[in-house]
Amino acid sequence: MTIAFCIATFARLVSTGGARTRARGSMRTGRRRLAHLPALVLLLLVAGQSPALHAQPVSGETREDARLFREVMSPFCPGLTLADCPSPAAFELRQTLAGRLARGESRDSLANELVAQYGPQILADPSDTPIGRVVWGVPIAGSLLGAAGLALMLRRWKRARPHEAMAGSSPVSGDLTVRIDEELAALD
Repeated sequence: MTIAFCIATFARLVSTGGARTRARGSMRTGRRRLAHLPALVLLLLVAGQSPALHAQPVSGETREDARLFREVMSPFCPGLTLADCPSPAAFELRQTLAGRLARGESRDSLANELVAQYGPQILADPSDTPIGRVVWGVPIAGSLLGAAGLALMLRRWKRARPHEAMAGSSPVSGDLTVRIDEELAALD
């Protein structure tokens, strides 16, 4: 999301002043656009420093532990992953899970066990659950239906225009038509 914001900000910066500088010549337009390049680089560097992108395991944790803790929501701190929850109960659960991972249990089996114990809402990415399919499917289906409806509506509007023109609906009133005919007859 942060990188998308940076790109949108850069696009806004480049587009401002574009119409004003085109009249002066394409050389100035190119220079003005290049003048915003350092701003884009700075924005991308700042966005790249997001802690979520570079999360390192806490001391004593392996990368596999940290990955599991980021994929599972905390049952003790609503809205936080197990990795971010500061509660003592979450610390205890992290220790238990880390020990089981160290003994050779797979991350997926532990995640499945947590889902069985706490429900599918324990997963940070519930897209593989029935509710996740609904959450992703409804907007996609709505977009497709909206596009189909728009296509049908445009098709009907396009067909309706020629019929209106042939119906003889003239913007000239009947009295004016008679007067024009009389004046044209008088010219002959």
